[in-house]
Amino acid sequence: MRKKKIPLAPYLFLIPNLLVFSVFIILPAGYNFYLSLFDTSPFRPAEFVGLGNFLYLLQKDDLFRRALSNLVIFVFGDVGGMLVGSVLIGILLNQRVKLRGFFRSAFFYPVLLSPVVVALVWQWILNNQFGALNALLTSMGSKGIPWLLVPQWSRFWTIFVHLWATLGFYSLIVLAGLQSIPAELYEAAFVDGADRKRQFYYITIPLLLPTLMTVLVLSTIRGFEIFDHVYILTGGGPGTATLMMVQYIYRAAFQMDQFGLAAAASFLLFLIIFLLTVVQYLLGKHKEAM
Repeated sequence: MRKKKIPLAPYLFLIPNLLVFSVFIILPAGYNFYLSLFDTSPFRPAEFVGLGNFLYLLQKDDLFRRALSNLVIFVFGDVGGMLVGSVLIGILLNQRVKLRGFFRSAFFYPVLLSPVVVALVWQWILNNQFGALNALLTSMGSKGIPWLLVPQWSRFWTIFVHLWATLGFYSLIVLAGLQSIPAELYEAAFVDGADRKRQFYYITIPLLLPTLMTVLVLSTIRGFEIFDHVYILTGGGPGTATLMMVQYIYRAAFQMDQFGLAAAASFLLFLIIFLLTVVQYLLGKHKEAM
């Protein structure tokens, strides 16, 4: 029997991508882990400490634990709002109404804006002295609120601003999922006497689950990587109420010159995102198999 020839063309096309992936992803990630094994300081040579940086972060660094707890709160609020909001907006944008194209563009427009611009605009709106929101409250006879100076409000607004800026992207993903559902299923359900509520629970949601899993994975990863919106809007304050993991890594590396500690924190963040992604992927596969 003749041996089957292995086609080389697909591998030749993959080589450039693998090289780029290796140079810009794998090698930096490997060096990041290597750097996390050292205690670095601008005043003395780097000292090998093994897993000492990881143990310090998990056992002794209160600021790291605060950043991690803030991040968990942010991700739960952000991802929950993203799932609910994207489904509601996707359903609304899927209706046959006038100017439907305009409304779809309007909801997607904030995604095109720079995160810095978005944060600066909302910082002006929420300013406790001359902000537009407090001016509106004052004109209605109410007292202005220092939105970004109260921990509870600052946490709420960091989630809200990020939702406002990114919700349009996930809404379009949900809209694409809704449009892939055959209209015949709704017609058959209507003939069988199913109202809109039953159609939503027994047709829309089950068939939309793969799309929602995509939204869940993407929004979770993006939530854990949050930096620019929060850093410009609150700077991590008041105090450390909105300090997130990426900002902690930035402070450790470029303000305290502790690159080993920053590398260890970024590696822990990578592990958290990787494990959550694997869990969500396995859950999605399990639901598809049912």
